[in-house]
Amino acid sequence: MATTETLIRDLIMFYVKENYNQYLTDNSITSIPEIDLDMVISKLYSERKEHLKSFIKESLKKIMKEDYIGDIVLNNILIDIFRDDDLCKNRIRMEIVEYQKNIRS
Repeated sequence: MATTETLIRDLIMFYVKENYNQYLTDNSITSIPEIDLDMVISKLYSERKEHLKSFIKESLKKIMKEDYIGDIVLNNILIDIFRDDDLCKNRIRMEIVEYQKNIRS
């Protein structure tokens, strides 16, 4: 079975990709222009950060069932992950840039 950290990372990546694809659909575009990327990420990150935390919690409960690590442990992990908003946004930016580069090729 995957580690809790791996599950959390995979859930975050899934969430980011789903929100990215939804943004493209909502705006009728095929990719986010690099010049707009920072603004889009900042907006989506600030609007969706709390929802992402809830998504991770509920998803882990479903996936892990009786092995769920508990809310207190999970909240401490999430505090560590989301401690530096700029670092989180930069990571998302790198992932999107790489993803868009791969789609074009």
